Amino acid sequence: MKEVLKIEHLSKAYLTQGNRMRILEDLNLTVVEREFLCILGPSGCGKSTLLRCIAGFEDFEGTMICNGKTVKGPSTERIMVFQDYNQLFPWKSVAENLEYPLKIKGMRDKHERRAVTEEYLSKVGLAEYRDFYPHELSGGMKQRVAIAKALALKPEIILMDEPFAALDAITRNRLQAELQRIFTEEKITVIFVTHNIQEALTLGTRVILMDSDGAVRIDKINPLEKPVKPSSPGYGELWDLYSQGLEGRFPAD
Repeated sequence: MKEVLKIEHLSKAYLTQGNRMRILEDLNLTVVEREFLCILGPSGCGKSTLLRCIAGFEDFEGTMICNGKTVKGPSTERIMVFQDYNQLFPWKSVAENLEYPLKIKGMRDKHERRAVTEEYLSKVGLAEYRDFYPHELSGGMKQRVAIAKALALKPEIILMDEPFAALDAITRNRLQAELQRIFTEEKITVIFVTHNIQEALTLGTRVILMDSDGAVRIDKINPLEKPVKPSSPGYGELWDLYSQGLEGRFPAD
């Protein structure tokens, strides 16, 4: 598989009340195309900070190469889907929310933009809601619009920062299944931050766990056959491994 992201010796610190607070320290990570990488870790370990560095929203020390180019800032090659719903323009309809970034990216033909918009709204099951506004949609529907918006731009990597965390359990499970279907059909590369072990094992083709110091302590290919269920062979052992890791108990090196 082609390497789409390579991170070497990434460190990130914030200045807080005159003190330098180190969040990430000498982190190394490689992601290949069509990989669904889930990142687990306790609160404050730097999961979201890492994602924001990859998106180009934060400066950092170290090197990061995406698709052969050095990451120096935001790019449509790396699109972020956030946890909250403020990523949609409230004054634009669902269709307009998809068409606008396509226009900014350089797609001048309005008929082409409309066709791409219809295609990706259909993929997330929202074609009939094209003329609705964000305030008329449920939380789950807003996240489906955000996913369609990201897919339509055809990025190298889609970055997802706990996008389903605020949803109820039924909606969350439904969107997990939809995202798994889209991932399989579109052959996309995803980096997905979550604090939910079930979500990581259900979606990820690879799952890493960061410790409270921002270091990667577990990095494993997920061998579970999709669709994953708690009754899947090997599920319990992996759950225990990551659960113990979240509690700070890691396997011996």
